[in-house]
Amino acid sequence: MHHISLPVLHTEIPSTQESNLGTNMKLIIAGANGLLGTEIVRQSLQIPEITQVVALVHQTVHLDESIDSSKVKNVVIDDYGQYPDDVKAEFAGASACTWTVALTPLQPGIDFAEVKRVCQDYTKLGFEAMCEAGPARPFRFIYLSAGGTPRDPTKDPVILPEFFIMRCNTELMVQRFPTEKEGLEVCIAQPGVIANYTTWSRALVANLWRIINRFGQSLPSIQRSELAAAVLSQVMDGFEKRTLANSDLVRLGRRELKFRSTPRSS
Repeated sequence: MHHISLPVLHTEIPSTQESNLGTNMKLIIAGANGLLGTEIVRQSLQIPEITQVVALVHQTVHLDESIDSSKVKNVVIDDYGQYPDDVKAEFAGASACTWTVALTPLQPGIDFAEVKRVCQDYTKLGFEAMCEAGPARPFRFIYLSAGGTPRDPTKDPVILPEFFIMRCNTELMVQRFPTEKEGLEVCIAQPGVIANYTTWSRALVANLWRIINRFGQSLPSIQRSELAAAVLSQVMDGFEKRTLANSDLVRLGRRELKFRSTPRSS
């Protein structure tokens, strides 16, 4: 799944919820066999406090054989909009979810109705299934959106207006989740172009660059490792803001990676 983005700034009130989930954390990674999801899985295995990883996928996540993946449970589903009881049971007691399931209208052979269903409808249905399963409290849900998504759905963006207005409405929907159920924290992550993608996606990004440059705007980017690290730091330690722009994610990701690489005194 790919995220396509334009720059945007948001200043919002930081979360006042309890900031640390402690040890024995169960993490749900939705879309775990995507390029970003796989990196989140890989990094989560390096964090001792994350003791269970539920990889919600269409196909089993395949990691390097040198990686100990014993704490990963692959939960394979056909449709991110349908959750049988046995799947919901895997969500019980989860402390957090990273939701990376998305499509873009630039992917060949995909009509907008399908893009909306994946980006918006599946997000709501997946979140509701996790809440019905009885997660831990607090339960942190971070939604991977697209940088440049406006917060006013009545204003047409310059690029891909239908897509970005839909993402705007999806973000507003996610932000309402805590008002509907107690003990929930939500965060919107708005990354720019995610680097380290495949040849196909690099071509996609190059084409988008040509479109953006016509309007004189730059396109922010973030390394896949930085974005995964930023997301994990936020579900572990608490959300710094309700919306994290690309610059926030780069800063948080680099800080987290530096922290992990620093030798600890015995």
